[in-house]
Amino acid sequence: MARWLTKLNICNLCLQTFQRDPLRVAKHPVIVRFKAMTTAPPIIVSAPLRILQTTDLHMSFTGYNYFGTQHATPSGLFGLASLIAQARRAASASILVDCGDFLHGTPLADEIAQRDLQPHPIAAAFQMLDYDAITLGNHDFEFGLSYLAAALRPCADRVVASNLRKAPIENLANRWKIITRDLMCSDGVSRPIRIGLLGFAPPQITDWSADKLDNALEIDDAVSAARTYLPQLQRAGADIVIALCHGGPSADGQAYRSENPAAALAALPGIDVVLMGHLHRSFPGPDFGQFPQVDIVSGTIHGKPAMMPGPHGEHLGQLDLMVVLDAQGRWHPARHHIQLLRPGPAQVSGPGDLSARLSPVIAPAHRATVARLSETVGRSPVAMHSYFATIGLDGTADLLARVQADVVRAGLYGTDLATLPILSSTASFAAGGHAGAQNFVDIPKGPLRLRDCTAIAPFDNRICAVLRRGWQIRDWLERSATYFNQLVPQKTGQPLLSGRTASYHFDTIHGLDYVIDLSAKPIVAGSMAQSAPRIRDIRLGQTLLNDDALVIVATSAYRARGGGSLVRAEESDIVYTSQIGLRSALQDALSSGRITPREAQPVWRFAHLAGTSACFVSAMAAQDHLAGVPHVTAGNPLDDGFMQFHLRL
Repeated sequence: MARWLTKLNICNLCLQTFQRDPLRVAKHPVIVRFKAMTTAPPIIVSAPLRILQTTDLHMSFTGYNYFGTQHATPSGLFGLASLIAQARRAASASILVDCGDFLHGTPLADEIAQRDLQPHPIAAAFQMLDYDAITLGNHDFEFGLSYLAAALRPCADRVVASNLRKAPIENLANRWKIITRDLMCSDGVSRPIRIGLLGFAPPQITDWSADKLDNALEIDDAVSAARTYLPQLQRAGADIVIALCHGGPSADGQAYRSENPAAALAALPGIDVVLMGHLHRSFPGPDFGQFPQVDIVSGTIHGKPAMMPGPHGEHLGQLDLMVVLDAQGRWHPARHHIQLLRPGPAQVSGPGDLSARLSPVIAPAHRATVARLSETVGRSPVAMHSYFATIGLDGTADLLARVQADVVRAGLYGTDLATLPILSSTASFAAGGHAGAQNFVDIPKGPLRLRDCTAIAPFDNRICAVLRRGWQIRDWLERSATYFNQLVPQKTGQPLLSGRTASYHFDTIHGLDYVIDLSAKPIVAGSMAQSAPRIRDIRLGQTLLNDDALVIVATSAYRARGGGSLVRAEESDIVYTSQIGLRSALQDALSSGRITPREAQPVWRFAHLAGTSACFVSAMAAQDHLAGVPHVTAGNPLDDGFMQFHLRL
């Protein structure tokens, strides 16, 4: 007690001294040392640095719509080239980077791979545009490691892959990279800044592309790799560090080996800017607003500048970073401004330097691609469209489901598993969303061409047969149903979609019949199906699906191996993997006449909620197909080319 009273008296004495003579206290040696430790060095000068970014180009040079007969909205690397030149001219110092998925994703990419055209046009473009750094995405591995290595060789010095290990990538990529720029400072003096760059690919590549990699690649957790190489960058003299992340923020972003670790990277001391990709969204913007660490207006994650310019060359990301130099000679980010710049029609079609140099190289492959996609592979007695895929009415999904099930049935023939029910999961890649109002399939009855198959199945992923229990099916569907908002009964005009999930991560499991109750809360990321589920009355035939029931689900290798975080099957549960991809299987089934498109019936339905309605958007052309959808009415057209529709529940 005496010791406690002594301390109290000392505190009171200090307070009285401060009240009588605050200057005397401020000059006390302890206070002076404390202020020296906590006061930042004064700012000497400031300077601007412009950071330009592309991502998810998917071999889009001109924005040509290979699934139709005309150009899509202005996009593509040819259009961005003039924007890049303008942005560079307007800045005293700039860098240009790409965040991956540049090598695969259009029919032109397939044709160029088949021709083994070298040097690869995309690598040539990176050189011509003088990119400072590129990192790799999951689709860059779709043609295998040897092809990727050959494509990268001309620009290997630009590749940054911090979390990839094993040859040949290890021999063709930098763990980290430092580039130097001379900044024009506020005092009129030019000073150098050393910019450190790290690059991160999704660890799930080794699962999704296992059949193409033959265990020849290892991918570390992005955050662990960053912690390994940040000290090396700092010792090498990096003044600021930019992370090139083929991923975005996500609910599981802090998890080990997260597919989307952007938020976890932004939280690391030593990383100053995070540039993102993979999710085919744009940031800053309304996306990712559900995450508390994300500021969708200023474009920050954990207070750090972050940017994602969207796919297919639709935008050039421009981040203007103001850096300041302190008295100790250290650079610090101070403030920033982000713009997502869209190329106009003149820029896409104009005779730019990149277009003039690369068009002759690409033209033969382009002509061959257009001719090949015009080939007839079968006939359809019905029209198919995806305008109402959002509400479970997708004419192409039934066709794909039957093709997948057919492949799996043949693969399991004669095995002990052949007697189990075969279900089939599908998700729509053509349901509008961030790809715009043209991103729908609309195929009239009559001849089916190869371009139709490519539109229906844009990725030629192998097909897996996955052994599942009834409770695992329920969990799969619950995770898919996060696509939808929770609706308040007796309320009208509510947004139907949550915006947290893309259409290609909303799975329908064919062969079942079930109900989605939108008055129930969606499942929380990382948890199991809750006690008040959205998915109800799951029936296999006329029988409720038992939690212990065994079934086979035909699905893509991407989904079976964890893509989209809907299901992650153990290797022992993947009981069959096809040697043929889904698009190839579709072509084969149509050309042989083994499977024919038909009028599709809905697999699931929404639970009835009296007095409740929701809004969603589709293409303007969807209003011409309302006759068979009595619970949907057309609303007003929107400025972005979509039209609003009202759904009665």
